[in-house]
Amino acid sequence: MTRQELLQQSSAFLGRFAHEVKVANAMGQFDINTIAEDFLIPILAITLKCPDLRNQNRIRMNFPAVDLGCDRSRISIQITSDPSSSKVCETLKKFDSYNLSCDFDKIYVYVITERQKSYTSKELIKSVKNLSINFEPSNDILDYNDLAKLLNELNNKDLEYINEHLKAEFERADDNLQFRSNLDEFLRVNQLKIEDEKRTKKYIPSVFVETSEIKDEMRYFANPMFFYRKIDDDIRRINWVNFNELLRKAKVDPIVESLVEIIPSELPCSLYKLQERLQIQSDKFEVIQKNLSLFSWYGEQKERFVPKNDLLGYWKVFKYSIESSGSGLFHSMEKVTKKIRITQTKVFLITGMAGQGKTNFICDLIENQFKVFEIPTIFIPARALNDYSNSNRILSYIKNNRYAPASQSLHELLSLLNKVAEECQKPFIIAIDGINEVGDLDGFAAELRVFLNAMCQYEYIKIVISCRNEFFEHKFAHVFDCLDLNIVYRVKDLRKEMSDENKDRLFDAYLIHFKIKGKFSKIASDFLKNDLILLRIFSEINENKNIGYIPDIYKGDIFEQYLMMKINEFPKHSRQSVLNSLYKICHQMLEGEIFSQIPVEGFDESEMQIIEQLIGEDIILRREVPPMGLASLGLENISFTYDELRDFLLAFYTVNKLSVNQLKVNSIFEKIIGWPIYEGFFRYAYLLARKQGNDIVLFSCESSKDFLDHYLNNLSLLPADIQSPEDVIKVKDFLTNNSQESELRSAAWFLFSKKDESNYLNIKILLDHVSKLDEVQSEHFMKAMFSGSSYYLDDGWRDDLSYLLNSLKNLKEKQQLGLGRSSLAMILHFVPYANWDVRETILNFFVRYQHTPEISDAIEACRNAASIEVQNCLAEIEE
Repeated sequence: MTRQELLQQSSAFLGRFAHEVKVANAMGQFDINTIAEDFLIPILAITLKCPDLRNQNRIRMNFPAVDLGCDRSRISIQITSDPSSSKVCETLKKFDSYNLSCDFDKIYVYVITERQKSYTSKELIKSVKNLSINFEPSNDILDYNDLAKLLNELNNKDLEYINEHLKAEFERADDNLQFRSNLDEFLRVNQLKIEDEKRTKKYIPSVFVETSEIKDEMRYFANPMFFYRKIDDDIRRINWVNFNELLRKAKVDPIVESLVEIIPSELPCSLYKLQERLQIQSDKFEVIQKNLSLFSWYGEQKERFVPKNDLLGYWKVFKYSIESSGSGLFHSMEKVTKKIRITQTKVFLITGMAGQGKTNFICDLIENQFKVFEIPTIFIPARALNDYSNSNRILSYIKNNRYAPASQSLHELLSLLNKVAEECQKPFIIAIDGINEVGDLDGFAAELRVFLNAMCQYEYIKIVISCRNEFFEHKFAHVFDCLDLNIVYRVKDLRKEMSDENKDRLFDAYLIHFKIKGKFSKIASDFLKNDLILLRIFSEINENKNIGYIPDIYKGDIFEQYLMMKINEFPKHSRQSVLNSLYKICHQMLEGEIFSQIPVEGFDESEMQIIEQLIGEDIILRREVPPMGLASLGLENISFTYDELRDFLLAFYTVNKLSVNQLKVNSIFEKIIGWPIYEGFFRYAYLLARKQGNDIVLFSCESSKDFLDHYLNNLSLLPADIQSPEDVIKVKDFLTNNSQESELRSAAWFLFSKKDESNYLNIKILLDHVSKLDEVQSEHFMKAMFSGSSYYLDDGWRDDLSYLLNSLKNLKEKQQLGLGRSSLAMILHFVPYANWDVRETILNFFVRYQHTPEISDAIEACRNAASIEVQNCLAEIEE
């Protein structure tokens, strides 16, 4: 390119820049003035011969009078889009008032739009005359035209440098404009990542049930311009009238009449104005709460209000009422303060154990909440970061989107995303799910710290991060400790607040999603509702099946079916290798007596491929936090995701592989009592040994000193198909031979839940037993059955018994009569010990339906009851 072409292109670029500043300012976008400072530094440094020219605001925030300065040439420059004489006067006056002549001998005013044709105002002439250094308006007030003239004086090398700088800046600006126009496509590509999570069943939309509290918290975090109104509503609802009236009666001055003045009449027009508003509200709340804590049972202050001596009598009369009312107000203010804090937060951190639904929560959030409110979002499944180099994985992942801007640095990207957020007045959200799934945990922790520190410098960018608890505590906690506590909000347990209604919805959603047809007893459905990983496993096993009626859930059977299903998903030739790899893990656990954090350095490549596939599903195996210390560098550990599945597999390995060696089995049972897997291993070893007729393992179980304790604790896991007459003898022995109350209670409730009398172990055994008890023995038995250890000696057990009977009236007639002969007969044995109102209700029920076959059979089953109390109930019914 010739010199003339360089001059023409450079002048054109300078003219374009001036024009774009004019347009931006006309639209109210004055932040471009700040950007201009850095944009112009390389150009002004050469043209004005100030080689060390720097942005003074980088040296000291809000540097007065001038924006750029060079220590070597002692030249300073004010950058402005305002060409008026008054602006120049203001600059010159500030220059002198701050004694900047000590640092600089020269000042220029550079107008980034276009300077006036002349500067002849009297005020300006006066300011120039009073200035401590020389300033000539005709020469020292510059614009792009003056700069273009100065380019003529440069050598070709400097001219080429400036031209390349201008060209690069405008190419980047054009890329950013292109990104803005492609933003919808950029976000659409990002949404495809959610579809990937669906395909791999990491995210199952139809089975997601969130807790309403956390959903609300996320609304304040991600869409503050929309939901801040709810904060205002909450403030309006805090009623001080009663509290202030009590204070007046106690001769105490009110703290504040109301909180209405904390709600500005002017609505915020931008995120910036909203943050200002929220900070003012937060500061005012802090002052009020500090004063209120004197009259409250809450707050950090240990001091409490002390009245003057002559008012002590008034205070004694109203003290309790004031503190009660004050505590309620304090609690209400705390809830509002929490919402304000979440709205101001920049990092929403979700931690929890495996299987709590963290991925489902984040994906549902993006797909159904952020998308509806058009909140710009980037979703990053953290395991995908393993495909990128260690230096800056997050930036590389984002740039891999073909519609991403051509950003050369993290700050350049964040600056652009921040502008997008500012334009749409909604935070730009970056969501990173499962940071524990990045292989290089230490490297990524360091990288994440840099990323978060950079992100926190941009007002309108926020981040949602999820991580497994144990990984967070060991590998990532220090990353967040380095951040300001006020910008991080952490949710430690997504399922903690799940209501029974939410559990019911989740259970139904699983059945619908996996197309499972069947009917569950209350015992079976409750069992699955309270174990979400087991519910997921059960659903995968029975996908697209009609499973009929499920009276009970037997974990051992579910675990065996699930493992078989997962093994069969591998190619036929490698299925035995999968089982052998699992056996190898079991061998290492039993030999090393280590049941978590199992190192995998001893596994060959094919075994590692199997392990990686099982880890990927995060149901059987999970990757663990690496051990600490130099000796463990480069090692990787694994654990079973579900402890009970681990215990089952260890028992399965022992029964099916090790039981050929009697000495080996004996050795395990001699040591097992001190192991953390003791109860779970024993349970499944005994059940599997019975199921498979393995006498060696069965003998080891039954020879254990505490076998009967294990037997009783695991009765509920004993499937009907392996029950035997010997089980009936054992259970009857628990009921009759002076067992401890806890054992008696356990056996009784187990039998009470077994309504199917075709099984060996069923409710009729319990009915036959209580029918032989006289009134004294019967009362003792009922007391043991319904008592907990905390109130065995008082009458609290009667309340529990009454509560059970009272639940009968909530059932429909068909359900009541459908309880069955033995269950209804047991109710007649309970009735004498119920509270009088419940007793009358139940007896009236039996009177009303005494001629139905169900009730008639139940009454007949009690004819030979030894208890006079039961006989009296029968007589009362038949009157």
